[in-house]
Amino acid sequence: MAVEIPVPDPASGPVAAARSLIPLLTEEAPGTENLRRLTEASVGALRESGLLRLGTPRACGGLGADVRTAVDVCEELARGCAAASWTVGIAYGGALFTSQLAAEERAAVWAESPDAVVCGSSNPSGTARRVDGGWVLNGRWAWLSGIHHARWVLLGISWTDHEGGTERGMALVPLSALTVEDVWHVAGMRGTGSNTAVAEDVHVPDSRTISLSAMADGDYRRRHPGEPRITFHLSINLPLVATAVGIAADALQRVVAAVAGGRRAVSPLHRLVAESPAHQLNVAEAATLIDTARLHLGRAADEVDAAARAGNRPELLDRARSRMDAAHAMRCAREAVALLLDTAGAGSFADGSALQRAWRDIETASRHAAFSVQTNQEIYGRALLGAELPANPVI
Repeated sequence: MAVEIPVPDPASGPVAAARSLIPLLTEEAPGTENLRRLTEASVGALRESGLLRLGTPRACGGLGADVRTAVDVCEELARGCAAASWTVGIAYGGALFTSQLAAEERAAVWAESPDAVVCGSSNPSGTARRVDGGWVLNGRWAWLSGIHHARWVLLGISWTDHEGGTERGMALVPLSALTVEDVWHVAGMRGTGSNTAVAEDVHVPDSRTISLSAMADGDYRRRHPGEPRITFHLSINLPLVATAVGIAADALQRVVAAVAGGRRAVSPLHRLVAESPAHQLNVAEAATLIDTARLHLGRAADEVDAAARAGNRPELLDRARSRMDAAHAMRCAREAVALLLDTAGAGSFADGSALQRAWRDIETASRHAAFSVQTNQEIYGRALLGAELPANPVI
């Protein structure tokens, strides 16, 4: 008999909507992977459920959800399809960035529909040339997850400030002004369609740009005082960690169901896999690692939300710890999947296996630069010891 794995169970709202989509997303996941973007059925279901408007401000018809809600939603969605979960997380983050703009620019983005997706990259990989009243962008911005389902794209830019230092920001560009290069041929997270955007002399007015330093300082919150303050990059990235937790939780449920359902052992020591102490320890450790990931991720989300509601930026040590929480949660989820595959065996790596896809997806997602354990350990260690850290809005 299959064993039900305990999961968070909010009574209603976006999380319940996400949970209701798991069967459909599970069915569509192979097609999403083959298509290398979400299927029309998946996108339609996400839109109808309201999950693409998760981060859209309420003033623009969206849900204006907090980070904890986005985290719980993305964990549930990842149980069905990691790519759908990641895309919703990206859309949530894109909406948070875009919500910093003035009211007239926000209206332009969401006038037709609060479900309009904004994707992007904060990495300033192209060039931005200053012109009267704005910027002209040229270059290539890689790994833009969800770009096939977006109407708008945020592109990272940098410039020299008045003191000779480097300032970073984001420029909002309609997808129609860009060329999309199909370069996303990867081992895992194939369905995110994380292709490259190319800009050739694209003009962006100042009204569609965001300074990361100004955002970190809370300047834009004065435009919309009733909305929570955004803590870059924690508000943006924590839902993406939840994708990994959901991948691991689904893998646990699949493996436990198979083993508890009477899977025969190939070992000469036991008739059934469930009788083996080694596999009992494996699933126990995997379940504990997933719980650990949830606890760290939940703490980070709750602390970011509390600061956001108060209009404060968390202190440096708190931000460093939350970054470490995210990286540690990602690592725990990846380690849990590895243990579960030890129990599931070599057959799990067959083409078409959901566990093979889980392995490829989590190995790919967990290598996102924002979740580097080593980088975040160093930041946290420096913060704990009072050692110098660069003045950087990302930190």
